[in-house]
Amino acid sequence: MSKPDDPALVRAAVLQRLKVHVRLAQQGLAPTPDQRRRLAASLPELVAFGDRRYAQCHAVLDWDHRLPSDAAVLRLYLSYTDREAGAIESALKARDREIDSGNLYPEFDVPDYADVDASESYVAVLRPGNHEVGDLRFFSDWRKGVHQSVAREAVAAVRASPSYERSMRERSHDNLGPPVVIGWTPPCLAQSKHWAIEVWLLVDFDGHVGRAHVFMVDSKSHLVTREYFTEVQIG
Repeated sequence: MSKPDDPALVRAAVLQRLKVHVRLAQQGLAPTPDQRRRLAASLPELVAFGDRRYAQCHAVLDWDHRLPSDAAVLRLYLSYTDREAGAIESALKARDREIDSGNLYPEFDVPDYADVDASESYVAVLRPGNHEVGDLRFFSDWRKGVHQSVAREAVAAVRASPSYERSMRERSHDNLGPPVVIGWTPPCLAQSKHWAIEVWLLVDFDGHVGRAHVFMVDSKSHLVTREYFTEVQIG
């Protein structure tokens, strides 16, 4: 499988093998074939990290633990090897059994399909009647494993940005620390050609809540490809 096949593999999983939580199906919220096509078409181009390739994608439309549901949760569990894909399949089947055993009455809560180990995981919240992916979040256990030299180059690119200088001048006080490398971010979220490094610069923090300037730096070109501000909260 070549790298360009990664996005096609993900879309095929949504089109052909989308697992729908029973509590959504019981509410008549399982997507139709046309809605699946819209959902698959709205996905960004997902590509595996580095020189990896996706072996398989497990796509799940999950329940929000509400009746009636306010939203559905799209979960994409991406594996790099067939062995890992088998482990994900086993974990999902085990979750099926937990759900089936508890799905006796609507008043009883049942598990969802969250927290399944995978090389890469993506999550998107879909509102009722909307079968297009908007905000997509990325999770991986290895995300924070950025080599020191790569981290230094990313921070240097951030420091060279004019917007970095503006944020430094606008900081609420002088004890907010240097830019912090958060970890790897996929190209579709960084708006970059290659996998990117996410760097945060605190511009305000009172010990509990604050605000950070987020920079995405392409790991190959060392260009800042995306910036935005986000809230920071502890506790």
